[in-house]
Amino acid sequence: MLYEYLKENYILGEPIFANDIEIPGMTEENLRYHLKKLTDDGIICRFEPGVYYFPKISIFGDKMQLSADTVALHKYIIRKGKRIGYYSGYTLANRMGLSTQVPFTEEITSNYAPAQVRELTIKNRKYIVRRPTVEVTEENVKVLQFLDCLKDVDKCAEEEPEVCGRILTKYAIEHGITKEKVDMFIANYPIKIYKAIYETGVAYVSA
Repeated sequence: MLYEYLKENYILGEPIFANDIEIPGMTEENLRYHLKKLTDDGIICRFEPGVYYFPKISIFGDKMQLSADTVALHKYIIRKGKRIGYYSGYTLANRMGLSTQVPFTEEITSNYAPAQVRELTIKNRKYIVRRPTVEVTEENVKVLQFLDCLKDVDKCAEEEPEVCGRILTKYAIEHGITKEKVDMFIANYPIKIYKAIYETGVAYVSA
């Protein structure tokens, strides 16, 4: 029963979190027993306690290991196909082109953050996970990332303010970020964000 459930709900190389498994009538003890049996039989692999996966097979016929970044992505950013977080801080600044520095510790903002700010380790890889100012959804994630960049522009960006403004204006246009959308969330951010808007000259009113 567990095998059929996992095959139906997970693809190769996707983390399986034991806490997410819901099978009517199956107790936690029974679940642990069957997960161990599937692991012992080589059907699934164990990444760390509570995290399993169906391994992808390399062109050489070897089982490919799951990466810590893949586990972090599915645990804190997109969980069971639902948007629950996004990359933030120095990680977001680098991905947005506001900085060329590739941070050693990736930063994530997530609804599933265990504390306001917490440094976590996944298989020797460190992450900083923060709680969001408002619940992250697929509908608001682009606006929240936009506002996060402005909030942290003085700390995380390497480019001059006007360059950051051009980059963020382009982002706003590409993702349809309007003044009305910004106004829905900006009150949740520190007052310094208005200074960042002024100094960068960012335009976030799009058609």
